[in-house]
Amino acid sequence: QTKQPTQPITSSLPHQQARITMCKRPEPKVEDSTKPVEPPAVTKLAVAPTHSATKRNTDYDWLLFLGPALFWKYTNVWPIYAVFVVRFIATHVILSLHWQLVDKDNYLNKISQKQIQREKDDYMTAFYMHMWTQVALQIIFPTMFFSDSSEILACAKEAFLCH
Repeated sequence: QTKQPTQPITSSLPHQQARITMCKRPEPKVEDSTKPVEPPAVTKLAVAPTHSATKRNTDYDWLLFLGPALFWKYTNVWPIYAVFVVRFIATHVILSLHWQLVDKDNYLNKISQKQIQREKDDYMTAFYMHMWTQVALQIIFPTMFFSDSSEILACAKEAFLCH
């Protein structure tokens, strides 16, 4: 008996060709050394920006600062500005100590100019908001601010509960 040479099995039907190619052994991949090697693509994650894209207009902040003085007929405005100055100084001291003693990474590394400008623009916003809130509270609850020394503890408790 003579062996006949094996020939590849071919079929004219498409579904049979697919079955034949599925059963074939995969050919080993030969890498072409002439192709340039491309670095892997860097995929960026879709993360929402943490800050608003609009620039805050700080031209009229001094009006927000001077505004409570308009209420001098209705309430004593001196405590409003005294509390503002104390909050301003205390915040500067606390943040300076925090950056130097606790958050040394941000203190030693250069913060971007965009971050510095954003902090500069928004730094006083909380102080202005507290000033205007204090104006409203002094008009609505005058005994909370201008009471006898014996009532300070009760006023402090009420202020704490309000916060």
